[in-house]
Amino acid sequence: GINAEYGDIYYFYFWLMVYLSVLYTFKQDPGKVAVVQSKNNNHLLYCEKCSLIKPVRAAHCRFCDLCVDRYDHHNIWFDQCVGARNHLSFLILLVALINLTFSTAWDFFGSTCGKREEYSRLALPNCLPYISANKSSVLFAIGLFSLVVLLASIYQLLVQIKLITFNLTGYEERCLRRGYPIHDDLLHSHYYHSPFHKGFKNNWYTFLLSVKHRIISKTLDTV
Repeated sequence: GINAEYGDIYYFYFWLMVYLSVLYTFKQDPGKVAVVQSKNNNHLLYCEKCSLIKPVRAAHCRFCDLCVDRYDHHNIWFDQCVGARNHLSFLILLVALINLTFSTAWDFFGSTCGKREEYSRLALPNCLPYISANKSSVLFAIGLFSLVVLLASIYQLLVQIKLITFNLTGYEERCLRRGYPIHDDLLHSHYYHSPFHKGFKNNWYTFLLSVKHRIISKTLDTV
């Protein structure tokens, strides 16, 4: 488990990180397309539901009923989209969740179940008799829930890293996988020759630069 001297600080830091990431990710504009663009721009498409012309990488969210720039997905847990302006904070949230749930699961299965020598550390079947004998069902539920969230967060982070590496959003990847048309260039594309793919290094540079640019643009719009 975590050293008791630093355990409280560690938990507080990652709880705070998760809390701030949730606020920043799901309490702000994810990149709503609200301004009608010029029809002369070939990189723009028309959305019949919103009655406006949107950037080619924007998509209409059927849950929020609006178009979001670089739309990745709609998060059902927080009822908010992940798009151009909150994608990076969503990644930070996943990292914070992984650290928090890992430490919680490790403290329970590694320390609580490993306190007695007769029970093997991190061995769930050997942990169950200890849970039953000490009536720690609530703690077990917390530990098991943390383990489930940990695995889900790791999977989601790996998916996000893969998509950013190939300069695709979750929505674009799903459309490519299912053969749905997004744009003429994307209709018959896949990861390795997507029109947005500029090489792994450039893809990450484009992602981070676009996030910075949109944050600055949003700040200037509110001044």
